[in-house]
Amino acid sequence: MPVILKIEHQDGQRTALWEIIENEQSLLETASLDKAGLHAFSLLAHEGRRMEWLAVRVLLKELYTPAPVIDYHENGKPLLINHSDKISISHSGKMVSIATHPHKNPGVDIEILRPRIHKIAYRFLGEQEIKYLGPSPSTEEQLTIIWGAKEVMFKVYGQSGISFQNHFEIKPFEFSSEGKLEGLIHKGDDNQTIPMEYKKIGNFILVQTDYQ
Repeated sequence: MPVILKIEHQDGQRTALWEIIENEQSLLETASLDKAGLHAFSLLAHEGRRMEWLAVRVLLKELYTPAPVIDYHENGKPLLINHSDKISISHSGKMVSIATHPHKNPGVDIEILRPRIHKIAYRFLGEQEIKYLGPSPSTEEQLTIIWGAKEVMFKVYGQSGISFQNHFEIKPFEFSSEGKLEGLIHKGDDNQTIPMEYKKIGNFILVQTDYQ
C-alpha cells in the first residue's frame, strides 16, 4: 500500500498522502466502490482524474472503517455526507492528499516542485513577500511553499473575490525540510491569521492547517 505519510494530530486532524503507482484496475479493486460510487466513477472521462478520484477513496479507507462517502458543495468544496468530519483534498502529479478534522476546517495542499514556479511567481507574490525574498528568490522550495500556503488559505477562508497577491500574505520564514508558517488575510475590514505547517517529501511540498 503506497501510503507514504499518515499524520495523527493531537487536536484530531488526520492527514494522509498517497503516491499513485497502481494501475486503474488495482485502485478500483482496492476502493471497493458501492453501486453509486461505481456510477460516479463511470462518468469520469479523463484518465488522470479517474486515478485521483480513486486514490482519494482509497485514502479514506486508510483513515476510516467504514470509509465515508464524499460529495461536493455547489462551489466544489468536498464534504463527507455520512460523517460529521470535515475534509480537504489536494492532488499534484502522482500524489494525492487528504486532511480531515472532527470540527475545524482543515486545509491541505500538495505541490510538485517545478522550475516553472519562478516564471509565474509574479502572479501570487505580494509586496511584502517580494521584499524578504529579494528580486531573485533562490529556491523553488520557498516559492512552492508560499504558493501552497496561499492555496490552503483560499480553501479554508472560503470566500470569493480573493487575490493571492493583494489579500494573502505569508510572513517571512527560513526554508527547512519542514517548518511552520503564518499566513495573514487582509480583505477590507477582515484581518485574520492562519497558522500552517509545511513538509518537503521527495520532490513535493505538503502544506496544511486546521483553521477554525
